[in-house]
Amino acid sequence: MAKQLGLETHSIDFIPLNQRYGKSRDLFFLWFGANAQMAVVTTGILTIVPHFGFIWAALGILIGSLLGSIFMAFHSAQGPHLGIPQMIQSRAQFGYYGAVIPLFMVVAMYLGFYAAGAVIGAEALALLFHLPIYMGILISSAIDLLLVIGGYRFIHRFNHVMAYFFSLIFLVITILLIWGPGLGKGFDHATFYGHFMLGPFLLSISLAVINTLGYAPYVADYSRYLPEKTTIKSTFWYSYVGVSFSNVWLMILGAAVQVQSPHSNPMIGFFHLGSSLFPLFGLLVLLAGWLGIISINALNIYGTFMSTLTITTTFYRRWKPTVRLRLWFIIPIVFVATYVSFFDKSHLLTSFESFLTFLIDFLVPWTAINLTDFYLVRGGQYDVGAIFNPKGSYGRLNVTAMVCYFGGFVAEMPFMNNSFYEGPIAKILGNGDISWVVGLVVAGLLYWIGGKRSTAKLGKTVDSQFDVRDNKGVIQQQGSRGP
Repeated sequence: MAKQLGLETHSIDFIPLNQRYGKSRDLFFLWFGANAQMAVVTTGILTIVPHFGFIWAALGILIGSLLGSIFMAFHSAQGPHLGIPQMIQSRAQFGYYGAVIPLFMVVAMYLGFYAAGAVIGAEALALLFHLPIYMGILISSAIDLLLVIGGYRFIHRFNHVMAYFFSLIFLVITILLIWGPGLGKGFDHATFYGHFMLGPFLLSISLAVINTLGYAPYVADYSRYLPEKTTIKSTFWYSYVGVSFSNVWLMILGAAVQVQSPHSNPMIGFFHLGSSLFPLFGLLVLLAGWLGIISINALNIYGTFMSTLTITTTFYRRWKPTVRLRLWFIIPIVFVATYVSFFDKSHLLTSFESFLTFLIDFLVPWTAINLTDFYLVRGGQYDVGAIFNPKGSYGRLNVTAMVCYFGGFVAEMPFMNNSFYEGPIAKILGNGDISWVVGLVVAGLLYWIGGKRSTAKLGKTVDSQFDVRDNKGVIQQQGSRGP
């Protein structure tokens, strides 16, 4: 029945080589469609502060998007090579049980992104059909539930179609903003150039980085079905262009609309801008805003499912990749994510900014360790069977990786600036936050030095045939080659 409906049955298990399909260019449509949505616009709005010139905010967005997308795309390139989800691969760095620690942070990230996005989407749906916000959240969650139950293929197809729709809507909005009648009044010399302020400039870079780097913990989940022969180069560039282009465009568009007509609700500003062309187009803008959130929140639920299942099966290994297993995890996750969405709706922008700046400090050391291990330490050579075995060559807990992870986080602290804490160096930098740069360098460098020794001690994994199985010996597959 599941196969007839096209539902996904795999979860965190290895994707057999004879079940691989698709082309790397599919990733462009996936990541463009997923990222061309109002949560990205909202992040762009956060870069606008009084007396800070729009041109400097746009430059910061450009720099941050181009930098952050590099790491996201390198994670994406791991998918076809390993054939497993992103976060379960972390067992190769942190150990079978040690990988649970960053997994908890990733689950919190998914739920936070989902909650913020759900409120934005519900506001669009409320304006479109005159519904209360809570009803918009419930309807959106129900549709996301169906998409995630459908799984990988359904999510890819949905985003492929939405990429064209979103491109059309936001292209018209961009044209209206630039050439529309009477819409240039917000861009006088003072607001366009303003003043260069180091703190807000660094913030605009950091927000753009986390907006793209935030996909890192699940980006390989959407490339793992691609044929094994898919090259790292093609996977990297299609992912990179899709996410970086949409991020630069939508964040700058959000900043521009905020300069033009400041409002705490981004949907209202975009609705009025669209309606200036003709009323029906304003409704299409709201529809695009809502569907964009459906798109990205489906990914957030899918990622939460993958990570939660990885945590659970770390301690309880008797599982089979079936539709029933997926339902047992996905349905409760959607209920929890929906519940979280009802908190703090009245302070969305402030809460969203605090969440983003706080999140990056925990995410960056993990991404530095994961990429350093894959590209510099092991050269892509992994025994995937050992990743599913607590007695495998990667061990139960890699102390080196844990020291590097927390060492990177501690090194970030003097450079942090969030709603919870501001470090002394951040104050010197005009309240700017460059902790993500420090975390990448320190955690990556420490692991590059210590990881080589740790790998040599455990015995460097080699290209091999392997069995991926649970305690009942359920899943048996063949291995993959290094790059």
